[in-house]
Amino acid sequence: MPVDQLRTFTSQPTIGHSSFALLGFVLAVCVTTPVWGSEPAAAGRPGPMVISDRADAPRPAPLRDPTRAKQVSLDELLSFADTNSPGLAVVRSTRSLADAERVAASPLLPANPQLAVGVGPRYGISGIGVDADVSLSQRLYVAGERGRRRAAAKRFADRTDAEIEQARWAVHCDVHAAFHRTLIMRERASLAERVLAFQEDLLRVVQGQVKAGNVSPLMQRLAHAEVAQAKQALIGAQQAYVIARIQLAQLAGWPVSHPPEPRGALDPPQDPPLYESLTQAAKTHLPVLRTREAAIREAEARIAVARREVWPQPYLGVQYRHEGNPTSEGPYNVVLGTLAFSIPSFQTNQGERALASARASVARAEQGATLALLDGQIAQAHSEVVAAAQRVRSYGSEILPRFEENLGLLRRSFELGEIDMLSLLIGRERFLKIQSDAFDTYLDYFVALANLERAVGIELWTDRHVEGE
Repeated sequence: MPVDQLRTFTSQPTIGHSSFALLGFVLAVCVTTPVWGSEPAAAGRPGPMVISDRADAPRPAPLRDPTRAKQVSLDELLSFADTNSPGLAVVRSTRSLADAERVAASPLLPANPQLAVGVGPRYGISGIGVDADVSLSQRLYVAGERGRRRAAAKRFADRTDAEIEQARWAVHCDVHAAFHRTLIMRERASLAERVLAFQEDLLRVVQGQVKAGNVSPLMQRLAHAEVAQAKQALIGAQQAYVIARIQLAQLAGWPVSHPPEPRGALDPPQDPPLYESLTQAAKTHLPVLRTREAAIREAEARIAVARREVWPQPYLGVQYRHEGNPTSEGPYNVVLGTLAFSIPSFQTNQGERALASARASVARAEQGATLALLDGQIAQAHSEVVAAAQRVRSYGSEILPRFEENLGLLRRSFELGEIDMLSLLIGRERFLKIQSDAFDTYLDYFVALANLERAVGIELWTDRHVEGE
């Protein structure tokens, strides 16, 4: 029930007295809670992240039967996604295009042999004879076109592999973010369960007070309404957790009938490595840069193919001719070697050469744009991680775990008559809002960290929690 509606159930003097008592209670709880950024907690604060090649390290073997797995660690889910992700399956299928181009560039000769046969009469003064003509010719590569085609096919395969690695890294980062989002949704559902238990316990207390005649029956109705509100909030939180698991299953290719349940707890935030080290690492490891370089090399290889195809491709052959002669001299038999080729004058493969050059220009422009935007993208993602980590630390290391204790203190103050029903509900809503905001901040932190990994192309996550509770 909204706070402004709850205020109508109490008189003004009671609200004023209880509000001051509640304010002092909340301040006392918050002041005694240590904060990660303060001196007492500095010793337990995790150090900054380190740059590692953990993404290239071997992952656990994918689960053979994921439907039997009760809980799944992040490493296991990453390994499963690398093998079964639907998005990766589509990208990996493009390898068949590279294989097809390699096969197309493999033949030793550019075309099949040509056989020509001609037969016809020869009319003369002395009579009629029969002429026959048979020729066999073969078009040849003489300027290294086949080698250039094979080189272009290999460059296309290199670009395809680079695009696959780029997609793998994107799925890697997406699974990181989705896994931690699911953890947060699970914590929200657990929080809703605790709130419902608190409201049900409070309802029993109010019922006892109503029987004793200490409070108005209206307070019992209000307590019933709060229980109903807590139940629907629990249903919503549980549904959000199920949706998060289903989305994680779709991303990783996990059976949706048995969506994965993540194993572990939320890690404390860490500061990212220095911006300068991240930019240097990105220029070496970022998959999109490798894709851009591979695209330029492929475009240059296709330019070489287009230029070589301007060269004449001669036809080398042999011709046999039978010339019928009706005279007493008899027929003639002639054998000739033939050589034919086109003269590159009007048609010099202008269209293919221009198209290949244009694609190379586009590839270089894309690489330049990626490099120009890279520093800004890393700087933005780096600042978002730093800010989100500071926001999480501002809540302190003990605010989230002490939620039930704070609810217990509220209940005790209510039983002792130190605060009334309305002040208790206001205090509960305040603590609940703090918990919810803390989870939102955690989510912002994990999403920002995934975006930083996506922008840099290296593993930053330590994942200490996956073997935990």
